[in-house]
Amino acid sequence: MSKLKFDSTSPIKGVLFQFLVALERCFEMQEGQSAYIETYGDVSVLGNLSDSKQIESKLYKKALTDTDKNVWKSIYNWMRDEFPIEQFGSLVLLTTQKVSINSAWLNWNRKNPSERMEVLRNIKTNFDSRKRKDKDIATYMNVIFDVKNATRLSQITKMLYIDSISMDGNQYHKSLQEKYGKGIPDIQKGKYINLMFGYILNPDIVNQNWRITYNDFAREVEEVTKTLVENTAVFPTKVKLADIKDSDYDSYTFVEKIKDIKYDEAISGAIDDYVHTASMIQQELEKSETKKKSLLQYEKNLKGSYTAKYRKASRNYNDGERIAKSQDFYDDMTGSSDITFHTYNNVDLYFHNGMLHIMADENDELVWLLKDKANE
Repeated sequence: MSKLKFDSTSPIKGVLFQFLVALERCFEMQEGQSAYIETYGDVSVLGNLSDSKQIESKLYKKALTDTDKNVWKSIYNWMRDEFPIEQFGSLVLLTTQKVSINSAWLNWNRKNPSERMEVLRNIKTNFDSRKRKDKDIATYMNVIFDVKNATRLSQITKMLYIDSISMDGNQYHKSLQEKYGKGIPDIQKGKYINLMFGYILNPDIVNQNWRITYNDFAREVEEVTKTLVENTAVFPTKVKLADIKDSDYDSYTFVEKIKDIKYDEAISGAIDDYVHTASMIQQELEKSETKKKSLLQYEKNLKGSYTAKYRKASRNYNDGERIAKSQDFYDDMTGSSDITFHTYNNVDLYFHNGMLHIMADENDELVWLLKDKANE
């Protein structure tokens, strides 16, 4: 489906990226600092002058060119008299744009002030030599290189840093989970970042000059962390059931499907997992509506994982290998549990496998025997 002309997905993604940048700066704050959003620009961190930063965030795919508007508009905005440059120790352009090897911005952060000024002047000279000029860039440069602004430009040139990150918004969101969610159970890391994200967008904070103090943010981190850790449960311990007779389940559909791949040695373990899982569902999970809903989603996710892996396994076997590869597929599916649900840290392997067998018993489409290529 093609995008409509008024589609606003890209601008919205840019705004969300800005807020993720703000969130990370909140995590990085030191005592005595405060973060501001949309006060002096995209994101500001104020406190000790040497550590105070003004950050402009840009979510763009194209490379950073010499006359890129993101750079020149930022410099132009910082040239304005109303921008309190004296409050900051550095001015940062944080962008997802790559700096190519031929770009004048390459190694900008390593250059000394005179080298940086030379870069700016060279770009201006090359721009002036063009027959066709971008009107916006021309406007920015006229102000930036105005003689009366020379001192201000020199100051900005010393303070400007270009931070290029090779991540899109989703990847950046994921990186925040891993970087700042180390004390959070894996199943709750995404929720943790989302809750903190929601905190910095709280209307009460927005109405207070959109200022987040170190102490307020640290307090929220502590409370959210405590809540998520305490509410993350360990999967219920497997209760050993006695007198499980394999013969009682010999005619069950899930057993017949294992027999289809001539894997009799796996039947006893499958029956054990099936019985224990059915018992766990009845005793622990069906008592809670929330857990029941989560279990249904878990079953859906498990079916999706099975379907994708079944298609792949059915494509990748040679003539004469159908049974052996079907057994391999069975072992692959029952050998790891990488899906969880509710607030559990993980799901025990027996339950994962027991759910597969319950689904196989109820669903004709869930089988272990790979597709017969000869009859496709």
